Amino acid sequence: MVFFQQFGLLFSNMEWYVLVPFLLGIIFLFVEFLEPGFGVFGISGIVCLILSVVLRAVLHKPEDDIVMQLFQFLLVDAMILGLCFLFLFIAQKKGWLKKGIFTVGTAVDPDFSSGTENFSALLGKEGTALTVLRPAGKVEIEGVTYDVVSSDFLIEQGDTIVVSGVEGGTIRVTKKTID
Repeated sequence: MVFFQQFGLLFSNMEWYVLVPFLLGIIFLFVEFLEPGFGVFGISGIVCLILSVVLRAVLHKPEDDIVMQLFQFLLVDAMILGLCFLFLFIAQKKGWLKKGIFTVGTAVDPDFSSGTENFSALLGKEGTALTVLRPAGKVEIEGVTYDVVSSDFLIEQGDTIVVSGVEGGTIRVTKKTID
């Protein structure tokens, strides 16, 4: 019974100078969730929440059990932040948010770079070694120069090569054997 009595006193004895930083902290952290990056809003929100807890602890009424109320206040903070996080998670899944904390992207701007090029069309094609491949070097295939890695230990400059594999952005070649 004491727990619920103190919980009621937590908010009924709360003054405006505790309530304002508390609400500002929640709003700032909600904005930070919408536009992540741990910037001004995230730091300001955390500072406001800490300030509200400290003010509530320092400026309390005589009937308040401050230890229990601080625990309850921190619990309320955690529950509100959890509900904000849950709301944003649901909003992201339903498509209400265009960008959010669960968006997985790339550091490379898609307008600037096409990312890793797909070299699978080169499989089986022949070319000429422009440099000595020990095992890495340059080859020319159909008039285009590529950086490659040799599956053989050494391929001399001018030797004919065949593309034997593609692994991501790595082109593997072997020396063409005479049939």
